[in-house]
Amino acid sequence: MSVASKSNLAADPRSSAQPRPRFGGLLWRLSRLTTPLTLPLAGKRWNPLFAVVEHRGRRTRRRYTTPVAARRVAGGFAISLAFGAQVDWYQNLLAAGGGVIRWRAHAYRVTAPERIAATTGLAAFHPVQRLLLRIGGVDGYVLVRDMDSGDL
Repeated sequence: MSVASKSNLAADPRSSAQPRPRFGGLLWRLSRLTTPLTLPLAGKRWNPLFAVVEHRGRRTRRRYTTPVAARRVAGGFAISLAFGAQVDWYQNLLAAGGGVIRWRAHAYRVTAPERIAATTGLAAFHPVQRLLLRIGGVDGYVLVRDMDSGDL
């Protein structure tokens, strides 16, 4: 079995073949229920664990906000693809060429996500977070770079 087939991510992020949701979609469905509870806590000054991705729908152009596990790195953010590359926030950032990340009460305009190695992405997180990401089988990470140095 090849390394690519073991990964939950498609080889080409723009390919039409979408991988199956992680864990048969159970955690994805659960996250849809808990997002309204998580969103008010994400992106706050006192919460370095979660950021908020602000993005526009590819078809509807509606504005959306999604809480994600993210860590600040030099020049941008490392974000886990906990539910795989088929998630809307990721696909929307790719299509739009970027978006906004709200982290620790600041807004950062960022570029489209670039895939990074799992070891690189994992290294950006704190040890307890790394353990949880490993237990969850998260094998996809992306890097979004700051578009400018100032806050919005």
